[in-house]
Amino acid sequence: MITYQDSIKKIYIELTQHCNLNCPSCFRRNWTKPPAHMSEQVLSKTLQDVTSTKTIVIGGIGEPTAHPNFNSFSRMSILHNKNIELTSNAYSWNDDVLETIARLYKKVTVSVDGTASLFLSSRGFDFDIMAQNVKKLVRLKKSAGSKYPLIHAQLVLTKDNMHDVKNLIPILKKIGFERLIISNLLPQTEEDKDKIVYTLHLFKETRDFVNAWYPIGSANQLQVKLPRTKFSSEHRCDFVENGTLFVTSTGDVAPCYRFAHDGVEYVFGRKKKVRAVSFGNVLDNSLEEIWQSKSYLTFRFQNYASRYPSCMDCDYVESCDYVTTSEADCRANEPSCADCLWCRGLIECS
Repeated sequence: MITYQDSIKKIYIELTQHCNLNCPSCFRRNWTKPPAHMSEQVLSKTLQDVTSTKTIVIGGIGEPTAHPNFNSFSRMSILHNKNIELTSNAYSWNDDVLETIARLYKKVTVSVDGTASLFLSSRGFDFDIMAQNVKKLVRLKKSAGSKYPLIHAQLVLTKDNMHDVKNLIPILKKIGFERLIISNLLPQTEEDKDKIVYTLHLFKETRDFVNAWYPIGSANQLQVKLPRTKFSSEHRCDFVENGTLFVTSTGDVAPCYRFAHDGVEYVFGRKKKVRAVSFGNVLDNSLEEIWQSKSYLTFRFQNYASRYPSCMDCDYVESCDYVTTSEADCRANEPSCADCLWCRGLIECS
């Protein structure tokens, strides 16, 4: 059984906070600090201590291929014996980037939020640009006689695109995608807070849609991973239980995506300020020293043992001051995971 005491198994590396797009629902819209590229020094220091690490995900909130050194950083020798994965919008994949991805990465997850018209409004560029880039990657993979990289699509489900999924599945299969991962929206703005399709209690319309997508995926031989459609009291943090951490582009070590940056989120309509959490910086200490620090061990133990309250179904949530930020909760946990939608299975990472 994996526990909070285990070694580091997976690392998310935020190669850059920059992006070549400006999507309306992106976490970056609430950032107050200017975005930064990861330096070679930070990357090298991060990779010095990955002997037990099985998987490295080059991703984050920014677009990794927007880093000017994406190709050379990907080719660093220390990465060659690791399971390297990439998250990308597949917008500006030139020939060099495609060659790098095809040769070095084991899995690529591409953001796809609907068919052509919805994709254009949410991503800001034509669906066909993404589709043609993915098809080029498929051809490179086949010409090399390799099953890698695995090519997955990820969709953020909202009221805007939920009617589009059944039409999207066969299109994704034809392009060459092997899996579709559906996550729910974590609203970043007042405007988006009413676009969620999950509820505190069962919403029959959403359940009916989800049940209908299973046979469509099977009929097109496309695996579909679905999030929960309603709140659950069960707590499970994949970052803690799977031995995972997040390294920002400046070298700060955060416990997860949610705590990597200051931001704003709307939890079932309630506005919440999220404060960035860092247990150390790779320029000051090794990953192993940070991972085994007292503060990080305490955080992982509290999370693994579910020693935090459940704000979403608390009788006093409407009058409580703790729920306005992630800094602390009524059981003195600092920071607090009591309002986290990831650990309830509503929000999915790739």
